Amino acid sequence: MWGVDINPEQPFVYSIFGIQYIGQEPNLAQQTRIDIFHSLITPSAQYTENIIQDNSPSGSKTRIWLAYWKSLPSYKEWWEQSNVAEFWNSLPPDAGMYREVLTVPSGRTQMGLSAEKAEGMAHVGTVIPYTSKIGYWGCYRDRYSEASKENRLESPLSASPEPQIATGKIRAGRVRMNTFPDNLCFVVEGQDHSAITDEEKSHWFENFDESVTKWISDLEAAGSAAGILDTRLCYAPSGGTYRNKSPAVLNYNRKVQLFYFLDHGCMEKIGRSNKGHVALRNNFLKDYCPGGKMAEIARLLLWVETSVVKKGEIECEYVGCLEGTGFMAYDNNDAFKSEVEAPPAGWASALKWWFLTRTAAS
Repeated sequence: MWGVDINPEQPFVYSIFGIQYIGQEPNLAQQTRIDIFHSLITPSAQYTENIIQDNSPSGSKTRIWLAYWKSLPSYKEWWEQSNVAEFWNSLPPDAGMYREVLTVPSGRTQMGLSAEKAEGMAHVGTVIPYTSKIGYWGCYRDRYSEASKENRLESPLSASPEPQIATGKIRAGRVRMNTFPDNLCFVVEGQDHSAITDEEKSHWFENFDESVTKWISDLEAAGSAAGILDTRLCYAPSGGTYRNKSPAVLNYNRKVQLFYFLDHGCMEKIGRSNKGHVALRNNFLKDYCPGGKMAEIARLLLWVETSVVKKGEIECEYVGCLEGTGFMAYDNNDAFKSEVEAPPAGWASALKWWFLTRTAAS
């Protein structure tokens, strides 16, 4: 097992940008927006995971850029560039685009990797071998240098809030989230099957595929009652598929799941209490750890990142997004406050967008 050493003097940044669309493919305006934004962020971020969120059964999808930045100044330098600012400020009131930006200190984050390979957070840190704090419940929390018996990084909320019901309607205009409770836990889980051999693939289907599918489905269904504020099941279409089952989002070789938990304890609790996950975890460690059946031939790549953020370390903005998107689903709760900007005049927004798209295409 491998981990990542993050600079203790310089917090890194996650930026999650998404563009929503209905159906299998974006329309022309949405695709233009996707192409322009991709050209803006890709050359500047340290690393970008290009994925699609399947929002079934709503019928919508979201093109997501999960970007990693080595520092807050490097992110801000990009964000404040004139072409980036012009793009964002000229979004129409029904754009269906959002941003969620998390500034994460090294003392409240950790990563586990199944191989010595640059994935995710490893692009903003240094890959290191784990010789301790592995293989037991609570090892993720123990890797946070800020956590202790006295400071469990618990949520100040006594219970998880209920999200507003998704209506399928667009909330026009800009919604900026400016208040969050401390100690929200952001989780990235990734799997890549693209390099596995026929032998490992056969073993996977015989022993793990069904239970992994069940576990991810259980997480998606658990919702706020289990302290899961938001779940995004995503895939990288460019990597192809390794199976043909349901749900389709898990058929892809490369998959990424994004979760927001009320706090780290909620994540631990569901992992310990879900009997299927407990058995899955034990069997996986038995087969894939040194001495196990797959130890010598394993090519499956797994990674997990968990980060605890304080209220001043997260900012979100939703522009013409579907009701229920991200933290916008909680802005009726006192712990999650928003500022709503009325939609701009239609002709002005349209003119700005027309100018931006023509400029970018020329």
